[in-house]
Amino acid sequence: MVTMRQTLALTAAVSLAAAFVIAVVFQDNITRFNLSPRIPYQIYTPPPPPAYGARGAWVLWPSEAGAGLADVFYVHSTTYAARRHWNAPINAKKADSILKRVAAPNQVGPFMPIGAVYGPRYRQATLYANFTHKYDGLAARELAFGDVEAAFETFLTERSPERPFVLVGYGQGGLHVLGLLQHRIAKDEALRTRLAAAYVIGAPAPMSIFDNGLAAIPPCRESGDIRCVVAYIDLEPAFDDDRRRLHDRSLVWSDDKKLIPLPASALLCINPLSWTLSEEPISAEMHIGAASATGLQLGKTPPAIAKAIGAQCNKGILTVDPPQQNFLRRKHWFGDQWRAQDFNLFYHDLTVDAERRVRNLNQVLEQEARSLAPIEETVDLEVSPINKAPE
Repeated sequence: MVTMRQTLALTAAVSLAAAFVIAVVFQDNITRFNLSPRIPYQIYTPPPPPAYGARGAWVLWPSEAGAGLADVFYVHSTTYAARRHWNAPINAKKADSILKRVAAPNQVGPFMPIGAVYGPRYRQATLYANFTHKYDGLAARELAFGDVEAAFETFLTERSPERPFVLVGYGQGGLHVLGLLQHRIAKDEALRTRLAAAYVIGAPAPMSIFDNGLAAIPPCRESGDIRCVVAYIDLEPAFDDDRRRLHDRSLVWSDDKKLIPLPASALLCINPLSWTLSEEPISAEMHIGAASATGLQLGKTPPAIAKAIGAQCNKGILTVDPPQQNFLRRKHWFGDQWRAQDFNLFYHDLTVDAERRVRNLNQVLEQEARSLAPIEETVDLEVSPINKAPE
C-alpha cells in the first residue's frame, strides 16, 4: 500500500523531473530572459567613456612600439553578460577577468608573434544586445563602436604610418572592425595601402557590403592576398539554431554609423584550412593546429593540436568537425555557446596566415616604393623654354 508520504515524494520527483526537462528545452529562452536589462535605453545613462590616452583604457599595449613586422589592432568579443548595464563599464571586474584570462589569450594570441598589439577596453554592449534588433540592442552596439573608433584614432597616432597593420575582431568586436573598415579605412587610401588583412571572426560579414561600403577592400580569395578581409563563423553541426540566427539576423553599418538589420543575407566565409571561398570540404590533414591558451600569459604560445579539425563553408557558416578533445568543443548549456570560448580551433593556422599576408604586403610595399608614378598627362608647348646653343 502506497502511503501519503510516498505519494508526495513521487509527486515531488515527477515535478522536479518535469521542471528539469522544461528548463533544458527552453534553456536558451530562459537564459536570454535572465540576461535582459530591465531599463529602456531611452532613459539609460551609459558609463563614462574611456580616456584612451591612459593605459588603463587598454587591455593590451605593446612594451615596445614598432616591434616585429606589423602592428595589430584587436577588438575583443563580448565578455560582459550582466543585466545591470546595456553598456559595460570598462572596469567591470568579472568581464575584465574573462577578457584577460580567456578572450584575449585565445583570440589575439595567434597574432602576437607578428608585432606590436594594441587592444582597447571599450563600453561593450552586454551579451543580451546580440539577440535583439530593437532600438536598445542597436543603440548599445552603436555606442560601443564610438569607443572603438576613438581607440583606433589613438592607435593611429601611436604607430608609424609607414608600418603595415592587421585588424582583428571577434564576435561583437568583429562587427566593430567591419565598421572601422567601412567608415575609416575604405575612405583613406594611405590606410588601405598599409592594411595587410582584417580578420572578422565569429561575426556575420554580409557579402553585400563588398559591393557598397567595402568595395575598396575585397574578401581575401587566396592565401597570399593582402588588403582584404578574412571572415568566418565556426560552428559544429549541432548548433543549427545559432546558424539560422546568424544567417537571418545580420547587421550592416549605414553611412551615418547606424546599424541596419539585413535579414537572410549571404555571408562571407573564408575557410581557414584553405584560405579560400571554396565550399568544398577541407580535411583535417590541412589543419595546422588548434589550441587552448586560457590562463596563459599573453605572448606564451600554447602547444598545437594538429590535424584535429576538418571544415566546410556551408551557406556562409564554417561547419567544423566535432573535435575528439572535449576541451575544444563549444559548450551549449544555458548560453555558454555565446560566451568567450576558452580555445581557438584555428590558433596556429591564423598565426601562419597572418605572418604570410604581412610579409607579402611588405614585399609589395617595397616594389611600389621602387616604381615611379606614371606620367598622367602630356603637355604640348608652343614655345620651348630651353635656350638654343649659340652657333
